Amino acid sequence: MQINNRISVVVIEDHAIFIEGLRSVLQPSDQLQIVADFTDGETALQYLEKHTADIVLLDISLPGMQGPAVCSTIKKLHPGTYVVALTNHTEKSIILNMLKNGADAYLLKNAPKEELLAVIFQVLRHEYRLPEHLQQLLFKPDPAAIVPKLTAREKEVLQMVSGGATTAVIAAKLFISRQTVETHRHHLMQKLQVNNAAALIKKAGELGLL
Repeated sequence: MQINNRISVVVIEDHAIFIEGLRSVLQPSDQLQIVADFTDGETALQYLEKHTADIVLLDISLPGMQGPAVCSTIKKLHPGTYVVALTNHTEKSIILNMLKNGADAYLLKNAPKEELLAVIFQVLRHEYRLPEHLQQLLFKPDPAAIVPKLTAREKEVLQMVSGGATTAVIAAKLFISRQTVETHRHHLMQKLQVNNAAALIKKAGELGLL
Protein backbone atom coordinates (compact mmCIF):
# COMPACT_ATOMS: atom_id res chain seq x y z
CA MET A 1 0.00 0.00 0.00
CA GLN A 2 1.77 3.12 -1.22
CA ILE A 3 0.98 6.38 0.58
CA ASN A 4 1.27 9.44 -1.66
CA ASN A 5 3.37 7.30 -4.02
CA ARG A 6 5.73 6.49 -1.17
CA ILE A 7 6.61 2.94 -0.13
CA SER A 8 4.85 2.09 3.13
CA VAL A 9 6.99 0.54 5.86
CA VAL A 10 5.91 -1.14 9.11
CA VAL A 11 8.51 -1.66 11.83
CA ILE A 12 8.23 -4.47 14.39
CA GLU A 13 11.02 -4.04 16.94
CA ASP A 14 10.97 -4.24 20.72
CA HIS A 15 13.63 -1.57 21.35
CA ALA A 16 12.20 1.93 21.03
CA ILE A 17 15.63 3.47 20.55
CA PHE A 18 16.25 1.23 17.53
CA ILE A 19 12.89 2.24 16.07
CA GLU A 20 13.97 5.87 16.37
CA GLY A 21 17.19 4.98 14.60
CA LEU A 22 15.25 3.42 11.75
CA ARG A 23 13.08 6.51 11.49
CA SER A 24 16.16 8.71 11.22
CA VAL A 25 17.44 6.50 8.40
CA LEU A 26 14.20 6.15 6.44
CA GLN A 27 12.39 9.47 6.94
CA PRO A 28 14.80 11.56 4.82
CA SER A 29 13.96 9.37 1.83
CA ASP A 30 11.20 10.80 -0.35
CA GLN A 31 10.36 7.23 -1.40
CA LEU A 32 9.84 5.60 1.99
CA GLN A 33 7.37 6.24 4.78
CA ILE A 34 7.07 4.45 8.12
CA VAL A 35 3.31 4.15 8.58
CA ALA A 36 3.34 2.24 11.88
CA ASP A 37 5.71 0.73 14.42
CA PHE A 38 5.14 -1.92 17.07
CA THR A 39 7.14 -3.44 19.91
CA ASP A 40 5.49 -6.88 19.73
CA GLY A 41 4.27 -9.20 17.01
CA GLU A 42 0.70 -9.71 18.17
CA THR A 43 -0.19 -6.01 18.08
CA ALA A 44 1.49 -5.63 14.71
CA LEU A 45 -0.55 -8.49 13.29
CA GLN A 46 -3.77 -6.94 14.55
CA TYR A 47 -2.85 -3.82 12.58
CA LEU A 48 -1.89 -5.83 9.50
CA GLU A 49 -5.20 -7.67 9.53
CA LYS A 50 -6.79 -4.34 8.57
CA HIS A 51 -3.97 -2.61 6.69
CA THR A 52 -1.36 -3.56 4.12
CA ALA A 53 2.26 -2.52 3.88
CA ASP A 54 4.88 -2.75 1.16
CA ILE A 55 7.73 -3.58 3.54
CA VAL A 56 7.89 -4.94 7.09
CA LEU A 57 11.15 -4.55 9.00
CA LEU A 58 10.95 -7.39 11.52
CA ASP A 59 13.07 -8.15 14.55
CA ILE A 60 13.44 -11.85 15.39
CA SER A 61 13.60 -11.74 19.20
CA LEU A 62 10.32 -10.26 20.34
CA PRO A 63 8.24 -10.50 23.51
CA GLY A 64 5.58 -13.15 23.07
CA MET A 65 5.23 -14.30 19.47
CA GLN A 66 8.68 -14.62 17.88
CA GLY A 67 9.87 -13.34 14.52
CA PRO A 68 9.54 -16.54 12.45
CA ALA A 69 5.88 -17.03 13.46
CA VAL A 70 5.12 -13.34 12.88
CA CYS A 71 6.76 -13.52 9.45
CA SER A 72 4.79 -16.61 8.47
CA THR A 73 1.52 -14.98 9.53
CA ILE A 74 2.29 -11.77 7.64
CA LYS A 75 2.89 -13.79 4.49
CA LYS A 76 -0.45 -15.56 4.91
CA LEU A 77 -2.26 -12.26 5.44
CA HIS A 78 -0.48 -10.38 2.65
CA PRO A 79 1.62 -12.50 0.26
CA GLY A 80 2.67 -9.31 -1.55
CA THR A 81 4.22 -7.73 1.56
CA TYR A 82 8.01 -8.04 1.73
CA VAL A 83 9.57 -8.93 5.08
CA VAL A 84 13.13 -7.90 5.93
CA ALA A 85 14.47 -9.64 9.04
CA LEU A 86 16.53 -7.21 11.12
CA THR A 87 18.50 -8.95 13.85
CA ASN A 88 21.74 -9.58 15.70
CA HIS A 89 21.48 -13.35 15.22
CA THR A 90 24.06 -15.04 13.00
CA GLU A 91 23.23 -18.65 13.90
CA LYS A 92 22.65 -20.86 10.87
CA SER A 93 19.49 -22.43 12.32
CA ILE A 94 17.90 -19.03 13.01
CA ILE A 95 18.67 -17.68 9.53
CA LEU A 96 17.24 -20.80 7.90
CA ASN A 97 14.15 -20.65 10.10
CA MET A 98 13.41 -17.06 9.09
CA LEU A 99 13.91 -17.80 5.40
CA LYS A 100 11.75 -20.93 5.71
CA ASN A 101 8.98 -18.82 7.23
CA GLY A 102 8.98 -16.40 4.31
CA ALA A 103 11.53 -13.66 5.05
CA ASP A 104 12.55 -11.94 1.82
CA ALA A 105 15.82 -10.60 3.21
CA TYR A 106 18.03 -11.02 6.26
CA LEU A 107 20.03 -8.09 7.59
CA LEU A 108 22.17 -7.66 10.69
CA LYS A 109 21.43 -4.64 12.87
CA ASN A 110 25.03 -3.45 12.71
CA ALA A 111 24.80 -3.04 8.92
CA PRO A 112 25.41 0.52 7.67
CA LYS A 113 22.31 2.55 6.84
CA GLU A 114 23.22 2.53 3.15
CA GLU A 115 22.98 -1.27 3.16
CA LEU A 116 19.54 -1.18 4.79
CA LEU A 117 18.24 1.20 2.13
CA ALA A 118 19.85 -0.86 -0.62
CA VAL A 119 18.28 -4.08 0.69
CA ILE A 120 14.79 -2.53 0.83
CA PHE A 121 14.94 -1.47 -2.81
CA GLN A 122 16.58 -4.73 -3.92
CA VAL A 123 13.72 -6.67 -2.33
CA LEU A 124 11.12 -4.48 -4.03
CA ARG A 125 12.85 -5.07 -7.40
CA HIS A 126 13.21 -8.82 -6.72
CA GLU A 127 16.98 -8.40 -6.91
CA TYR A 128 17.97 -9.27 -3.34
CA ARG A 129 20.72 -11.82 -2.77
CA LEU A 130 21.81 -13.01 0.66
CA PRO A 131 25.14 -11.31 1.53
CA GLU A 132 28.20 -13.46 0.93
CA HIS A 133 29.14 -13.69 4.62
CA LEU A 134 25.67 -15.09 5.42
CA GLN A 135 25.83 -17.47 2.46
CA GLN A 136 29.11 -18.80 3.80
CA LEU A 137 27.46 -19.31 7.19
CA LEU A 138 24.56 -21.22 5.64
CA PHE A 139 26.62 -23.44 3.37
CA LYS A 140 29.47 -24.09 5.77
CA PRO A 141 29.42 -27.80 6.63
CA ASP A 142 28.11 -28.57 10.08
CA PRO A 143 30.96 -30.37 11.93
CA ALA A 144 28.40 -32.56 13.68
CA ALA A 145 27.15 -33.82 10.31
CA ILE A 146 30.57 -34.78 8.89
CA VAL A 147 30.93 -38.55 9.03
CA PRO A 148 34.52 -39.56 9.81
CA LYS A 149 36.17 -42.42 7.96
CA LEU A 150 36.68 -45.47 10.16
CA THR A 151 38.94 -48.43 9.51
CA ALA A 152 37.40 -51.89 9.28
CA ARG A 153 38.78 -52.74 12.74
CA GLU A 154 37.44 -49.50 14.25
CA LYS A 155 34.01 -50.36 12.88
CA GLU A 156 34.19 -53.78 14.50
CA VAL A 157 35.20 -52.29 17.84
CA LEU A 158 32.49 -49.63 17.59
CA GLN A 159 29.79 -52.23 16.95
CA MET A 160 30.94 -54.28 19.93
CA VAL A 161 31.19 -51.22 22.22
CA SER A 162 27.62 -50.27 21.23
CA GLY A 163 26.56 -53.78 22.20
CA GLY A 164 27.96 -53.31 25.68
CA ALA A 165 31.07 -55.48 25.27
CA THR A 166 33.95 -54.81 27.66
CA THR A 167 37.53 -54.29 26.57
CA ALA A 168 38.38 -57.84 27.68
CA VAL A 169 35.53 -59.35 25.69
CA ILE A 170 36.38 -57.33 22.56
CA ALA A 171 40.05 -58.35 22.84
CA ALA A 172 39.14 -62.02 23.15
CA LYS A 173 36.65 -62.01 20.25
CA LEU A 174 38.96 -60.13 17.88
CA PHE A 175 42.13 -61.92 19.02
CA ILE A 176 43.90 -58.68 19.82
CA SER A 177 45.39 -57.28 23.02
CA ARG A 178 43.45 -55.14 25.48
CA GLN A 179 45.91 -52.32 24.78
CA THR A 180 45.05 -52.51 21.07
CA VAL A 181 41.33 -52.35 21.91
CA GLU A 182 41.93 -49.27 24.07
CA THR A 183 43.90 -47.69 21.21
CA HIS A 184 40.97 -48.26 18.84
CA ARG A 185 38.58 -46.78 21.44
CA HIS A 186 40.81 -43.73 21.76
CA HIS A 187 40.94 -43.25 17.98
CA LEU A 188 37.15 -43.59 17.74
CA MET A 189 36.60 -40.95 20.41
CA GLN A 190 39.03 -38.62 18.66
CA LYS A 191 37.36 -39.06 15.29
CA LEU A 192 33.86 -38.56 16.68
CA GLN A 193 35.01 -35.78 19.05
CA VAL A 194 33.58 -37.32 22.24
CA ASN A 195 34.99 -38.11 25.68
CA ASN A 196 33.31 -41.32 26.82
CA ALA A 197 31.68 -44.53 25.59
CA ALA A 198 28.10 -43.31 26.11
CA ALA A 199 28.72 -40.19 24.02
CA LEU A 200 30.55 -42.32 21.44
CA ILE A 201 27.53 -44.59 20.97
CA LYS A 202 25.13 -41.64 20.81
CA LYS A 203 27.23 -39.75 18.24
CA ALA A 204 27.82 -42.87 16.14
CA GLY A 205 24.08 -43.47 16.06
CA GLU A 206 23.38 -39.88 14.98
CA LEU A 207 25.92 -40.21 12.15
CA GLY A 208 24.51 -43.54 10.96
CA LEU A 209 27.61 -45.52 11.89
CA LEU A 210 25.68 -48.15 13.84
